[in-house]
Amino acid sequence: MRISNNMLSRNLLLNLQAAQGRLDKLQNQMSSGQKINRPSDDPVGTENSLRFKSSIMHVNQWKANAKEGIAYLDTTDDTLGEMTEMLQRAKELALRASNTGTVNDDDRKKIATEIDQIREHIIELANTKVGTKYIFGGTANVEPFPKGETEWQGSNDIMKFQVGSTLSIEVSANGQELFGVDGTDKSKVAMFDTLAELSAALNESDLDVENGLQSLLGKLDEQADHISDVRAQLGARQNRMDSVYAQLDSTSANLSDSLANVLFVDIAETLIDYKTQDSIYQAALSVGTKIIQPSLADFLR
Repeated sequence: MRISNNMLSRNLLLNLQAAQGRLDKLQNQMSSGQKINRPSDDPVGTENSLRFKSSIMHVNQWKANAKEGIAYLDTTDDTLGEMTEMLQRAKELALRASNTGTVNDDDRKKIATEIDQIREHIIELANTKVGTKYIFGGTANVEPFPKGETEWQGSNDIMKFQVGSTLSIEVSANGQELFGVDGTDKSKVAMFDTLAELSAALNESDLDVENGLQSLLGKLDEQADHISDVRAQLGARQNRMDSVYAQLDSTSANLSDSLANVLFVDIAETLIDYKTQDSIYQAALSVGTKIIQPSLADFLR
């Protein structure tokens, strides 16, 4: 088959255009830092990048939920710990008041005043919030114990945070059960009523130490034990939430690395490719000039 100058010129032009296209693509990648500047650069890579971005968005949202859940659980645990200290203080005061030999009626009334303050403080703790959410109000965004009230206003629905496509973890304690304000369950100890009864008993001149006071001390112990049980349950959820958060953090980092591998170029590697393609392009120009030159010279003559 005879190779004409036109064929040589056309093939040379096509090869030069292809080489120029590769140089242009590499130059765009180096200037933008991305492998994919338009979908046609890598259709499969474009699809993978969209999938990675969607996964990262979901994982980061679950991660944010887990972080908020950890704060919620930490606050709840700290609050319950402070309540336990308050109950322990009330018990210590009651024991001191039970010593009729060294404590008189005036002393017991002063102790009763401190018991009242403890009761008010525990009610304030029962209305603790994380952000805009009441930690003992369930899913109802209302104050569990409005000022001056000891009737619980919350919801029995436990607050849950979604930390996975099919995973939600409970982050709150049931306030109605915790404070024993459910009148249908007589086995529960009404914490506020117990403290009110203790204060009233200490204000009486004929304090019944053997029966009345001892009974109230038993209720305080029962309530403190119940809070300890709730804290143990919350502790298990805290550990799980911490583990989930760490896993989500690792997953997010891995997905981000995968996305970076799809989207972003290795500058050093791309620069080497660019220099290689540029050398090929320059060589093609040089060789093409030598091949086509005789025919052009003949044409000029």
